[in-house]
Amino acid sequence: MKIIFLGSQASGKGTQAILLSKKLNIPHISTGDIFRATIKSGNELGRTLNEYISKGSLVPDELTNKVIEERLKKEDVKNGYILDGYPRTFEQAVFLDKIQKIDKVFEINISDEEAIKRISNRRSCSCGKTYNLLYNPPKKEGICDLCGKPLFVREDDQPETVKKRLKLYHQKTKPLIDYYKKQGVLITVDGERPIEIIHQDILNIIKKK
Repeated sequence: MKIIFLGSQASGKGTQAILLSKKLNIPHISTGDIFRATIKSGNELGRTLNEYISKGSLVPDELTNKVIEERLKKEDVKNGYILDGYPRTFEQAVFLDKIQKIDKVFEINISDEEAIKRISNRRSCSCGKTYNLLYNPPKKEGICDLCGKPLFVREDDQPETVKKRLKLYHQKTKPLIDYYKKQGVLITVDGERPIEIIHQDILNIIKKK
């Protein structure tokens, strides 16, 4: 199956995408992870990406489409995949339709208030592990369970950046809801419930289909 997860920042779409990826044994493809890894490499593309992401701006469609198209050419996606964080704009969705046929689109829906609450309690580690002080805090305050390094607040998790990203989400990504609804592949899920319940709902929907 080829599946997309849509949702605002901190909606939990990444968590649900990872859980489903393991259950279906197909790759979880996160544009955020790809972008952060590229930025960390320090190459020219990484520096270009950082100019947008550090300011809370969307990476241009042309650049994002190129990154995703290359990823979808790899051998591990032949039996399906789960896209998390792409497409974010109508133009990206149209581009994706030209190269792939999507089976299902799950929208994980939460309020802006809930998103801000979750993000203000999010902490990250340089090893890639992410925590939330409300839902899955580290065993030792401020320290990563996996590698023992200090946790930090990502630059794109700063309050003003978050508000800007939420505004961009409503302006740019919300039109995708209507786009996929017209195609008959959109399923909206209440994201303000326990992770396990949301995951089971998604599994039940897939089994029915």
